[in-house]
Amino acid sequence: MSSNNDPVAIPMIERNPSDLPGMDTSDPSTLTGEAVLSFHNISYRETVQSGFPFCKKTEEKERLSNVNGIMRPGLNAIMGPDGSRSWLLDVLAARKDPRGLSGDILINGKPRPANFKCISGYVPQNDMVMHTVTVRENIEFSAALRLPMTVTRDERRRRIDEVLELLHLDEVANVKVM
Repeated sequence: MSSNNDPVAIPMIERNPSDLPGMDTSDPSTLTGEAVLSFHNISYRETVQSGFPFCKKTEEKERLSNVNGIMRPGLNAIMGPDGSRSWLLDVLAARKDPRGLSGDILINGKPRPANFKCISGYVPQNDMVMHTVTVRENIEFSAALRLPMTVTRDERRRRIDEVLELLHLDEVANVKVM
């Protein structure tokens, strides 16, 4: 994210959702094609405690309120106040306690599978990236944490190369992250 308040324009490639393959989200093996993620009336509340240990106050904070959107294959942009973008991504990726969530999150019009957080992921903002290694090594580290041990070394390498190419990072794959 930019440290100043200048607007940033991100070109987006429009896709026709009618040419997307149908997928049954209850079967994770079918989620290999392109998918459309939509979210409707997403609100998230959490209970937080503040104060001293002997005099704690509990209050409910609304982190997201009636957020709607659609993410199609390709590049998507999320704009909003600091913190709210991360909250939204964490909620969509099933990284937050579902008890505070209301609304619908759908993949190709169907509810997310129960193991969605095991088969999905996103790259957090760059302060979470290791600055002592290359772009490729950062992706390799993420792959080592996400992919099952049954994935062969060649398949892992192929998937890493595919991600680098999809993100147009293949030409800078061996450059250290700054």
